[in-house]
Amino acid sequence: MNTKDLAYFKELINQKNFSKVADFFGVSQPTITTAIKRLEAEFGSQLVIRDRVHHELTITPSGQQLAEHATSILRELDTAHHEIQNLVQNQIALGLPPIIENYYFPKIAAQLKQQRLLRHILTVEGGSVELRKGLLDGQMDMALLGSIEPLSYQNLIADEFDRHPFYIYVGKTHPLADRKRIFFSELRHEDFVLFENSFVHNQAFNRLTRRNHFRPDVVFRSNDTHMIMKLVAQNVGITYLTDIVDQQADVVRLELMDEERPEFITSIVYRTTHILTPAQQQLLAIMHRILA
Repeated sequence: MNTKDLAYFKELINQKNFSKVADFFGVSQPTITTAIKRLEAEFGSQLVIRDRVHHELTITPSGQQLAEHATSILRELDTAHHEIQNLVQNQIALGLPPIIENYYFPKIAAQLKQQRLLRHILTVEGGSVELRKGLLDGQMDMALLGSIEPLSYQNLIADEFDRHPFYIYVGKTHPLADRKRIFFSELRHEDFVLFENSFVHNQAFNRLTRRNHFRPDVVFRSNDTHMIMKLVAQNVGITYLTDIVDQQADVVRLELMDEERPEFITSIVYRTTHILTPAQQQLLAIMHRILA
């Protein structure tokens, strides 16, 4: 079977138009038609029904079933490409959200250098939500991820190694700066400066806003912790972060007094199907020894 045929078929499910699929892949329409016929011959069943009069395309039950498997097959194939590319290039792709990278990676960097691994580490930055998806797709070999619940996925192994509370940060001249502790409900009229949506901080923040029944006014979002802190210092808004960030002198941290406050959970994560190379096993051992 030609896996390209599966890719054509999967896109046909999305587009439901042979011409659009041909344009998408930059091939002729007969190429798509022939690919679908090959698949139908392979499985001995009609996969699509074309109504040329009404220009409609119907996916048969057999086609719907194959579509489910095609998605899994193509994802696994893409993952294999990423994994083997990293092996050929002798590199370890490690996913690191900015806060986790700044706080935890320096703790293991000296050991990585000593074991001659540091030069082979390719860091992939982004929010934990985005990186988790990338990890499942094979774009990286392992990652240090944040979450507000212990990670539990069928295709991922997650070794939790730390937990930290979330805090409110305000500028030193902000009216709340003389407070030590505060309830989240008291912040309903404040402007907020937050991370982009792919960061797990937003999941924790949204949980608190729902619990306190108000829609926050988010005036700015960034993926740069230092930028967020600078804006907080200038009273552009207040923010909601863990205590592992580098706090500036002109920013004040307030403890939340709410019950059942979310925690920032950090874990070492990698795929269950990924066969670790000796170098990757070495990296994993170093992270377990130093971070756990």
